[in-house]
Amino acid sequence: MLKLASALLAGLVAMGGWAVVTVKDLPEYFVAGLQYTIEFQVRQHGRTLLSGLRPQLVIESPGARPVVVPAVSRSSEGTYAATFTAPAAGQVSLTIRSGFGSTELQLYPEPVVAAGSSRPALPPRDRGEMLFVAKGCNTCHSNIDLVSRPDNSAALKVGPELGGRHLAREYVLQKVKNPSSQIMPDLGLSDAEASAIAAFLSEGRAAATGGGR
Repeated sequence: MLKLASALLAGLVAMGGWAVVTVKDLPEYFVAGLQYTIEFQVRQHGRTLLSGLRPQLVIESPGARPVVVPAVSRSSEGTYAATFTAPAAGQVSLTIRSGFGSTELQLYPEPVVAAGSSRPALPPRDRGEMLFVAKGCNTCHSNIDLVSRPDNSAALKVGPELGGRHLAREYVLQKVKNPSSQIMPDLGLSDAEASAIAAFLSEGRAAATGGGR
């Protein structure tokens, strides 16, 4: 069975049949009734930006029928955006259908608060876990530390397993900000995004090594 799965994956790769979706500027929560624009990029094999696609954003919330919003192309190559109105307070799940084969990205469910309300900022580790999925990292890197992760069955394990390794924070920051790799792209992460992902991937390192401040 494993040999069959490997052969199928090899064939899929050879035909160019996979891509990575990367979300830009993902909010930590949504406010009911407000409009939001989710901007994202689609990269074939994780690197080549794909234009001319017809992606969709699927919005799901408890007790309501799914809403499908077509995404429009931005001026930047391989970049798209979909605008939607946040549903009633509770929770919302977003899935991006890339328009490239069956590639899609399901994000972690996020809270929706009532108009006029707000929520405290997420701890860096929790924010980093959310971004690890939203930035497409989990497509190429499996991670056993992801808790109740969305069912993104297209995860390919192109890169090494990153869970349980408690990588050095400085190493993670260097890798995600300046990949210098033929395989891993530069996602243009902000310092805050890179720091959050580093907090997630380096969790527990100080305790394990007896370090810390």
